Amino acid sequence: MLALLALGTIARLLPFADPDGRMLRQFPSEDGYLMQTIARNIALGRGMSTADGSIPTNGTQPLATLIYALGYWCVNADRVAGVAVALALQLVAGMACAWVVYQLARELLGKGPRGATCAAVAASVWYASPRAVVHGMNCLETGLYALGVAVFALAFMRRHPASGAQPSIRSALTLGALAGVLLWIRLDAAFVLASACLVWAFVDADGRPSWSAPRLREAIALGGAATVVISPWLIHNQLQFGNIMPISGRSELLRDTIGLNASQVPACLAEYLLLVVPIPASIERHPLVVAGSVGLIVVALGFLLRGWSRAAPNVRAFAAFLTLFALQLCFYYGLFFTAPYFFTRYLFPLSVGTAIAWAAVADHFVRRWRSPVLEPALATALVLSLVLLHVRLYRNGMNHMHFQVVDWVASNVPDTAWVGAAQSGTLGYFHDRTINLDGKVNPEALAARHSHGVPDYVLSKPIQYIADWEGLVVWATLPEWRHSFFVVVDDPVRNLAVLERRN
Repeated sequence: MLALLALGTIARLLPFADPDGRMLRQFPSEDGYLMQTIARNIALGRGMSTADGSIPTNGTQPLATLIYALGYWCVNADRVAGVAVALALQLVAGMACAWVVYQLARELLGKGPRGATCAAVAASVWYASPRAVVHGMNCLETGLYALGVAVFALAFMRRHPASGAQPSIRSALTLGALAGVLLWIRLDAAFVLASACLVWAFVDADGRPSWSAPRLREAIALGGAATVVISPWLIHNQLQFGNIMPISGRSELLRDTIGLNASQVPACLAEYLLLVVPIPASIERHPLVVAGSVGLIVVALGFLLRGWSRAAPNVRAFAAFLTLFALQLCFYYGLFFTAPYFFTRYLFPLSVGTAIAWAAVADHFVRRWRSPVLEPALATALVLSLVLLHVRLYRNGMNHMHFQVVDWVASNVPDTAWVGAAQSGTLGYFHDRTINLDGKVNPEALAARHSHGVPDYVLSKPIQYIADWEGLVVWATLPEWRHSFFVVVDDPVRNLAVLERRN
């Protein structure tokens, strides 16, 4: 367990040794740089904005952004130092989350020595897992959100009657306030809130389906308190941007395609059940992988049903909470959202629960087989496999998908020139005068996408260059742009295209 904790810490710390190279490339994602840009602008006194402070935005998750903004304020908005502070904050959040997973596992698996061992395994395996490292250090809210979900789950279980607590309006209001803070971290914590309200109202002290009028009132109080806490952000979004959902989420709902991510759901769930066996994105939708993943999920459900009658009441209540949360995430992101490459990040908070299940199942088999060499052999194999996965992660750590755009703009475009980009996160962080074109952080571009008027929007702005991935060259063939932009770079090898505006 100490080896796993050391591995998880070293994997997170290694990029700091190369602040101008690996630190900027290995962990911060494209969307992570979007959030960092907004946070840096707040520290500079520009408010929540992009494009050199000229375009207000709500395309972010507010609490994490404000925390990052404080970090930028401390380093005078220096870009490199700001990323270092953001990564350090995420490292602390990861450590804290591992500790809370340990406490939650102790709550569920018992206070005795065996329960403590299982809890330590759950926490250390979660902390060292590649997904926890990658998603927890992506310069978004993901790591803080996982910590928040773990904290809320622990508080919820300690107050639920299935854990022996006496339910009350006061307990419900406390949990509601905590859920409200969680909503400030990430708005889809509404699924956490819905799961908590349902389990509070309809799962009794024995961990079985039941309901009573007092518990229903308490569940309503829980939901109401959370709504009050998050209401300032929702009111701001509605008044300033016309919708309670931030534009970053609305931009992902523009397409008419339903179920774009549905075939990805089984592999993603299987990955979090296995925890230490990442499934490459390139094969997640392969029929054999989908079939194998469905089989694993069925086996997991079989274990759950088989152990249901013998499980402690609090374990049954937690299983209901986690299952409801998982179903809502899979339904919403599997059916209605685009961006399949973010799907494992959307489901990442489930890992704080599946890590505990993983440790409990591993302990069950170790105790059943009672071999004196089995436990050390499995532990050694686990550590070695995770070391190999992290070596691979480190070797690929300089292959950021967007820095070729940043490097070209830095070498060829004056700081005073305006650049447009659909994928504007990384570029916009390093080149202030960057206008987002996909609508994730730009309400003007989002409106243009709704009306299919992005070409007109670009022409209305002082954009001198458009720089993005190589597929961008097709934009030069648009009738609206044939006489306005010409191709400067078309480089499939570097996955880079640049258009320049004609004088």
